[in-house]
Amino acid sequence: MATILGVEVDGGAVLAGDRLRSEGGTVETENERYVFDFDEVGAAAVGDGGDVEEFERRLRSEVRDHETRDDDPMALTRLASVASDLAGELGVEAVVAARDEDGVPRIRAIGADGGVRTDPTAALGSGAQFAVGILDGADRNVDLDAGERLLRDALDTAAERDTGTGEEVDAYRLGDG
Repeated sequence: MATILGVEVDGGAVLAGDRLRSEGGTVETENERYVFDFDEVGAAAVGDGGDVEEFERRLRSEVRDHETRDDDPMALTRLASVASDLAGELGVEAVVAARDEDGVPRIRAIGADGGVRTDPTAALGSGAQFAVGILDGADRNVDLDAGERLLRDALDTAAERDTGTGEEVDAYRLGDG
């Protein structure tokens, strides 16, 4: 299983995840995507490979349908609700990023049971316990570039200590502007 992270910083919200997919301790690929960019909203998910792909496909469809119908990006509350339903159904963990009702970029962590957490940092997946210490002690009064570096550093630390976390990283950034 991979590791996915999210953080709210002064400059916006950032999601990141590694690209390693392993099964039973065997590396299947180092090129799996767990971070998804839907333009004005983003998501990251971990779980069984087919379930993550299904989560991404269905969430992308919901986001596109909303944008087509409402001619506006999906807001955080709606995105978290849709992602929660999908995560609970598919058994994946996720972090989503979108603007709240005030237009501020925020994240929400979603458990495999569909539960939603509103913490300003999130770490899920096999290397979460290694990344969380770095995220909890970090200064979040930084711009998007520093927020992305923070997540990349936390994933590097997780990769050093967790065989389920890879070294290749994808990120999604949602800025204030």
